[in-house]
Formats: sequence, C-alpha cells, structure tokens
Amino acid sequence: MVGRHKPTEAVEFDLSAMIGHLLRACQQLHVAIWTDLFPGGITSTQFAVLHALAHEGPLNQTALRSKARLDRSTTADMVRRLVARRLVSQAKDPDDARRRVVRLTAAGRALYAESTIRAAQVNETMLAGLGEEERAALLALLSSLLEQHRGLLDYRED
Repeated sequence: MVGRHKPTEAVEFDLSAMIGHLLRACQQLHVAIWTDLFPGGITSTQFAVLHALAHEGPLNQTALRSKARLDRSTTADMVRRLVARRLVSQAKDPDDARRRVVRLTAAGRALYAESTIRAAQVNETMLAGLGEEERAALLALLSSLLEQHRGLLDYRED
C-alpha cells in the first residue's frame, strides 16, 4: 500500500557515548557555572560578542557572527540587546550601506574588561579535575571537530 511504512526496529546504543548528548550536558554545566559567577550579568554568548569586538575592532554582523560563533538567527537579536544595554553601537557600513557595523562602546569595553577574570574562572571550573594534557587534548579534539564541520555552520569573514 502506498504511503505505508514498515515499522523499523530501534537501534541499540549507549546514550552516554553520544557526542550530542554529552555536549548538551556539558553546555548545561557551563550555563550553571556561568550563571553562578555572573549573577544578573551578561550571558556567555554576549561575552563572546564583546570578546570578538574587543579583539577585532568594529565588525559587520556577518564577521561578528563568525568570530563569536553565533548562529544566523541569534546574531541580530543579540546585537539589539547589547545596543539596548549600551554595550555596543551599530551604524551603517560606510563601504556597504546594506551592512551594519557593530562597535564596542566605552561601557561595553569596561564590562568586557571586568568580565574576563570571571570568564577565566568559569573555564577553570569547567576543566577542574583534568590534567594539563587532558585539557589540551579536549580542546584540540573539540576544535578539530568544529573545523571538520565548518561548512555546516556557514561562518564567513565578509
């Protein structure tokens, strides 16, 4: 009969060995630690935006999205929130009026500077219990995984 599918059998697997499951659990841990160290402050994603602007200078939203590793749907909303908090400003790109250039404000630069110590504490707390070689291996493997799938994330510098 057309349109009918035969039921398939479930594939047995160990959920604790699934990379997505582990990464999601690690993200939950990261959010819990971040929230504890940044009560009522900026989110880790907002920190990534401030970090990119502090180190790269003014960026258009496409480049900012790539540098901060944001997904396309998050970037415009994130920038709006940071503009509302007066942590960044936004203006038309003088070279391309279709684009907006995002810059750190003095308040954004000050908040970024204040936040770097706590961000480092979050990282240290996340990696506590791992030796230097384990830390280096974990970061290298995660970086390699991201690089192997770079095209899926559509990060661009333009």
